Amino acid sequence: MSFDKLQLDPYILARIYTQPLIPGKKEPVAVVTEAAPKVKFLGENQKNIALFIQNAGDAYLNDDLFNLLTNILNACKLGVQDIALINTAQYGNLPFSTWQAAVPMKQAVLFGIPPAAMGLEAVSAYQMVQVNGCQLICSDELQLISQDKMLKGKLWMGLKQLLGI
Repeated sequence: MSFDKLQLDPYILARIYTQPLIPGKKEPVAVVTEAAPKVKFLGENQKNIALFIQNAGDAYLNDDLFNLLTNILNACKLGVQDIALINTAQYGNLPFSTWQAAVPMKQAVLFGIPPAAMGLEAVSAYQMVQVNGCQLICSDELQLISQDKMLKGKLWMGLKQLLGI
């Protein structure tokens, strides 16, 4: 038998030669980073303010809740062009850092989304916290806020703190 016709399985060769045959630099292995998902949102996000909702029934909000949100934005001297309204229902439970990579944001409000669903520690409702350089408040769902004047007041106080009004 000659060595000319000898064939070795690549797996066996890899197990035999765990170190490079020629000494020198090891080539770095490319780290595969998961790309941020392409996120659809309502608004133009001109002021990098992200508003997160979770609504599996509609694309974003029904007319009544959209009018409430528009009124809240007007009171804050903002418009739909200033924000990114993101419906998280179609994306599953992504960590907040993934959302930050996908959508530029300096401030964010979670409407009815538990912080744990975004991989965040427990946060008191309507209290501003810093998360990876982003100011964040957690709020009740817009549906609850529309029916409770006390919750509207708490949201207003939180937004004043968040936006510096």
